[in-house]
Amino acid sequence: MNMFQKTIIGAAIIAAAAGAVVLAKVLKDEKEKDDSEEEDDTEVHFIKIDDDDDDVEEDNTPKFDASDKPAEVQEVCGVYPYLNPDFVEEMLAKNSEFNAMFENDTLIQITHHVTFKEHTDLETFLDIMDEAGYICVQLSDHEMTAQKKLFTEEGAILSDVLNVANQTAALHGSYEGQTVSK
Repeated sequence: MNMFQKTIIGAAIIAAAAGAVVLAKVLKDEKEKDDSEEEDDTEVHFIKIDDDDDDVEEDNTPKFDASDKPAEVQEVCGVYPYLNPDFVEEMLAKNSEFNAMFENDTLIQITHHVTFKEHTDLETFLDIMDEAGYICVQLSDHEMTAQKKLFTEEGAILSDVLNVANQTAALHGSYEGQTVSK
């Protein structure tokens, strides 16, 4: 090996070593940055929830006993935990009536009427229902309608009623009823 080749190899080794040092520094900086971001992400934030309702457990789910109801009612109450089993039983009894109102694949409009004691609950309901595709009309500080168009099929009206009623009850509101039209 001549002197020129030794110089080139030496320079390459020095460049590689310098590159390794730079790479190690970059990796170390990225790891420290990731660690500090993880510390920020793992910080616990508490949200205070005030709930003075005696019919509500600590997890904010109402205490309804459906054990004396038929299995179908118990099953539906498991899916819709905020609904009173008596209401569920009443709506299940109306299911055949709902299904007979229109032929399958008929475009219908369901208008739900709800009321809330607290205006803030009504506003929360409005936001949720707007996002879910309902057209909401606020009738007063404490009442509103939520309207949706859908195509009928077996159980569609009942399902929509239960969904809206459960959301209403979850926000401490009252489901007043619905109208269904073409």
